[in-house]
Amino acid sequence: MDSSFFSIRRGRRILICVRGQCAESNQGKHLEKRLNELIEQHGLEDSSHPQHVSCTLTNCLGVCADGPIMIVHPEAIKYQHVNEAALERIFQQHLLRNQPVEELIVRQLSSRPILPKKPKDKFSYGKKLIQKP
Repeated sequence: MDSSFFSIRRGRRILICVRGQCAESNQGKHLEKRLNELIEQHGLEDSSHPQHVSCTLTNCLGVCADGPIMIVHPEAIKYQHVNEAALERIFQQHLLRNQPVEELIVRQLSSRPILPKKPKDKFSYGKKLIQKP
C-alpha cells in the first residue's frame, strides 16, 4: 500500500453546531457560509495547501450553552459565542496565525467527574417491575 495513505492530514477541520439548544440553527449556517467565503478568499480550500481548512455542520457539540459553538481540529479547541465578528477574529488569529483566541475558548467550570446515579431498589423493565436481590 502507498505510504502516502498513512500520512498525517494537513490543515484544520472546523465543526459548527446547528442542532443544539443554545443557538438557532440558521446562525450556524450563516457562520458556515461566511467561513467558506474566507477559506476561498485565502485559497485554503485546496487540500494540498499546508493551511487547508474545511468546514462541517454538525449536531449538538455537547457544550449546551453560550452558542453558537465551533470546534477547531486537530487542536479540538471549542469556541463559544461565535458570531460573525468572532468568526473573522478566529479565522485571522487562529487559522492563519496559529494563535487561539483565548477569551472565546470554552472553559470547563469543574473538573469533577460525572458519576452514574446509584440504582434504586426497584426499577422497571418494559412493563414489568423487577425487584433487586
